[in-house]
Amino acid sequence: MFGISSGQQVMLVWSQPVDGDDLKSLVEQLKSTVGPEGRVAVENSEMLSSSAHTSSSLDHALACVLPPFVAECPSGVLSEVLRVLRPGGSLTLRTTDSAALRSSLTLAGFTSISPAGNANLTDEQKRDLVTSVVEVTCKKPDFEVGSSLRLPGAKPVTTGTWNINLDDDLDLASPDDLLTEEDLTRPDPASLKVCGTTGQRKACKNCVCGLKEELEDEDKQKKEEDRKNFKSSCGSCYLGDAFRCASCPYLGMPAFKPGEKVKLADTTLKDTT
Repeated sequence: MFGISSGQQVMLVWSQPVDGDDLKSLVEQLKSTVGPEGRVAVENSEMLSSSAHTSSSLDHALACVLPPFVAECPSGVLSEVLRVLRPGGSLTLRTTDSAALRSSLTLAGFTSISPAGNANLTDEQKRDLVTSVVEVTCKKPDFEVGSSLRLPGAKPVTTGTWNINLDDDLDLASPDDLLTEEDLTRPDPASLKVCGTTGQRKACKNCVCGLKEELEDEDKQKKEEDRKNFKSSCGSCYLGDAFRCASCPYLGMPAFKPGEKVKLADTTLKDTT
């Protein structure tokens, strides 16, 4: 019956609607099959998660095997069945939609899913059926979740392969020797801010990051500083505009005597460009 043999630990999962007499009859048949050394646990699918069965403790599980074969096996039920089955343990189900069932079993982690076969129903079970019922058997993989297995051809890892004896006289390079003088040079903070478009310290045409205004302020401050620290290169600035160059800060001012301290007007130092 369902591939179950004597001495096995079996679980029967049932759900509504199911006939009580059919359930009782199937349980008696299963107990007779497994004998006194075996065990049959009967669980309602809605209460299966709280049944507290020990992991990897059962040999075979049955689900949706009683008329009217319309009960569904949600992912939660299949996951719990997978947990309590031993590695290599089997699950047998009956269904009217084998394609959907195969997909659910695969997603739950079952393997070796058999093709849909004859459910071997009795004449009484077939009496009220309007669609055909098939039987599907699958298995839990032959390993526990989280277990490891060496790949074929993989060489064993020898202990101590990557160990380093700190007592060895190792010639290690000093980290300081790996740095150049350029690495140790402190960068100019003014050069750190560059335009994201040009990649240089030069504002792009449609600058919106504030770099353009910052550069203009720096240029204005530089011009004012140059004018304040201006020193005549020709020495003829005191003679008047005729002797002054285009960049002379004394342009427009009257001539003055050599050595005379001339105070420039505030407007003269302002950039009018």
